[in-house]
Amino acid sequence: MPSRLPPLFAALLLTLAAAPAGAQRAPATPAACADFYGHANAAWLAQNPLPANADRLSRWDQLAALGQTQRDQVLAATTAPAGATVSLHLAELLASAGDEAAIEAAGLKAVEPLLRTINGIRRSRDVMPAIVALHAAGMPVVVDLKVLRDAQGNPYAQLGPGGFGLPDAAFYTSTEPEVQALAPRYKAALAAWLQGSGSKAGNAAAEAEQVWQMESALARATVAGTPFQVMAMKDADKVAGSLDLTALLAAHGLKASQVALTGPAFFRAVDQLLAKSKPEQWKTYLRAQVLREAAPTLGQAFHGPWTQLYEVTLAGQAAPTPRAVRARQMLLERLPEFLDAAYTERFLPVPRQRRAQAIAEEIRASALRSLDRAAWLSADGKAKARARLEAMHVQVGLDVPSNVFDDLKFRRDDLPGNAMALRRWLMKYALVRARFAWPAEQWQPLVAWMPKENRLVVTASTLQPPVIGDGNDAADYGGFGALLGQQLALALQTWDGADASAWGKRAAPLVAQYNAYSATGGATRVNGTRSFAQNQADLAGLEFAWDALNAQGAPDARSAQAFFGGWAGLWARQDKATALAAAQATANHAPAKWRVNGPLANLPAFGQAFACKGRVAMQKPTKEQVSLWR
Repeated sequence: MPSRLPPLFAALLLTLAAAPAGAQRAPATPAACADFYGHANAAWLAQNPLPANADRLSRWDQLAALGQTQRDQVLAATTAPAGATVSLHLAELLASAGDEAAIEAAGLKAVEPLLRTINGIRRSRDVMPAIVALHAAGMPVVVDLKVLRDAQGNPYAQLGPGGFGLPDAAFYTSTEPEVQALAPRYKAALAAWLQGSGSKAGNAAAEAEQVWQMESALARATVAGTPFQVMAMKDADKVAGSLDLTALLAAHGLKASQVALTGPAFFRAVDQLLAKSKPEQWKTYLRAQVLREAAPTLGQAFHGPWTQLYEVTLAGQAAPTPRAVRARQMLLERLPEFLDAAYTERFLPVPRQRRAQAIAEEIRASALRSLDRAAWLSADGKAKARARLEAMHVQVGLDVPSNVFDDLKFRRDDLPGNAMALRRWLMKYALVRARFAWPAEQWQPLVAWMPKENRLVVTASTLQPPVIGDGNDAADYGGFGALLGQQLALALQTWDGADASAWGKRAAPLVAQYNAYSATGGATRVNGTRSFAQNQADLAGLEFAWDALNAQGAPDARSAQAFFGGWAGLWARQDKATALAAAQATANHAPAKWRVNGPLANLPAFGQAFACKGRVAMQKPTKEQVSLWR
């Protein structure tokens, strides 16, 4: 399964109702033992024809669209369900972005503490403590600090150039006429912001020029410098000189033995400016940085020049973006976990999430039992696989510390104050956020194992009925449970030596089985070699899930049928035949029909559940059935 799965939707065992007299008859529903994919998905296929000009439509596509619609509902809400504290705070924040009168009335109140810190600079030695204090207050200036994750999921600090008003350092050194024309427009905006915060009208232009010269000096060093370098903290401090990187990290609540410096030449240039520039120059420069960053949330004297420069001139927009729209864009880009938490509150009931977590642990336990039963595996192979499964971090739905959003409390009438509260939160929780970073947002359907981190993630939007419902249905095991089992199987499909040979012998018949299938009903065949890994995972996932269901007690016939219907319903889709045929040259998974019928034909339990007799398509002869873990 790819790392970002296509969406799943309902898993229902439905048949078409008889057409009324005189009406055109719908195609007959295939018998379960002849074509279970068509049997289980007959109603969906009839009700969801392929849209014009589309190559495909699937239940995964529908679930993705549903997740996005639900996300938009969260972003549009002005109220919140009882007890949904994150949703309430989100509604307050979005409401504040639409209250222009309150924004004007607030003036510079939100940034006044920062301006007082800057105005407190008297001597050169006061500059660095002021920069640190601004960082600690949630307003990074001069240096851009990020906490990122490496390939193994471990957080690390990256320090890079900051404090540029133009989009890139190269804008300051470019000889292109169109780029050079931006300089006077940017200086005019700087002058407006400085004048709006107290500079005399006659001095604002000269002060803006000072800011431009300092930014230009830093930009030249950035363009000419080494782009990236990892070094010990003591060596980074030597490079930065009087720019105290250790103190900057501490302002963010961080401590590091080594850091990644993006552009060491930039840090040497800052050190030179700290030594040569006068305190008054630094005061003007820092004030300009704070005002430029805050301008999108301030009154029109600041907001107007910002939108004219960045949205109309640089982005080429016909008109400025409404603040409420920009607030939603900011949440999507900079604070997705806050939106994720609100989405989860609204659309993932706690009992369902707990049931999903319980099923996940049952699937893991099933996989461990299967390892113990595998006589073909060596003791060393079992031990390594067991260690991998036991150490795997399984995240079902949003998994963040319960108190992480306590500091994010907003007022409906204070957008500037809310923006500063948000900045402080982003600074305070940089390390925590890196640790619970997700490869997708909670409103995007995803079930995926991340091998480098040995982490299995399931987003909230995946956990919707009937993928997993609230009625303790066996279909939850056939759908949701088998998907989890599929990902665990992918984590186990790497073996060494004799174990690799033994596994290959067990799985090899799947290649010929899938090669024999028609991809489109015509001459084009499924590529059993390219889809081999996924075909193994599909079968193994179903084996794990069936074992987990039986561990709760032997299912009756109805429950067994619901289990297999749960799997079939995940893959219902419409495909344009020409597109499906063309895809077989590169596809890493079988067409939807064979993702259902292929593995089920190898399971004796399927034939028993539907009382399949004789030689039928959905039940391979016993001696030909592929068994991976049962």
